[in-house]
Amino acid sequence: MSLWDRILYKGKSPISGEIKVTENSGIRRLVIGGFTQSQSLRPDGYTGQYYWDKMVPEGFNLEKDSRVLILGLGGGTIAKIITRHAGPVTIDGVEIDPVIVELAKKYFSLNEPNINIIIADAKDFVKDARFKYNLICVDLFISDKVPPGVETTEFLERVRGLLKESGVVMINKIFNGKKELEDYQNFVRQIFPKVGFFIVRGNVETDNVIVTAEG
Repeated sequence: MSLWDRILYKGKSPISGEIKVTENSGIRRLVIGGFTQSQSLRPDGYTGQYYWDKMVPEGFNLEKDSRVLILGLGGGTIAKIITRHAGPVTIDGVEIDPVIVELAKKYFSLNEPNINIIIADAKDFVKDARFKYNLICVDLFISDKVPPGVETTEFLERVRGLLKESGVVMINKIFNGKKELEDYQNFVRQIFPKVGFFIVRGNVETDNVIVTAEG
């Protein structure tokens, strides 16, 4: 947090713990447990942070009738980027914490009519989801930790079952070392036939990587 940040909100949630909303030079950030979870967009419709800006694959077109699932809606950063650049495609955004949803509406203007906000545990949602999706973004963190039960065969098999033909899953991950990344890729390959990754900030030793999965 910068000395120039203005605190717009400070509180606690039973689910997420300590939460702040800060503003600096017109950019707002949702900070949970000391980690930025969401950010408002710049005038160009991006954040300047690849772990949000690149959650839609290069060259992947979303048509008007496409449907997107975001597991871990947060303040709505990914949903807003998609809406800004792909138009009002239908987006189902799943967020477990109702406090986060209220902050997203109040401080991040998360009110686009194409974004369906669903307050639910992502693990439960994927069991009973009614639709198939062209793009599924998995951005599930509480602070810097992945919630229990997300990195399991059962969860990813259910996610794969929600994909339309030629659909893509994008998974935002934090890795500590090359071996951890390789192990995770091998795990995902047991469920998806085509798996890749790209580093979006820093290097693979201690930073964000987006894992892509198809099929």
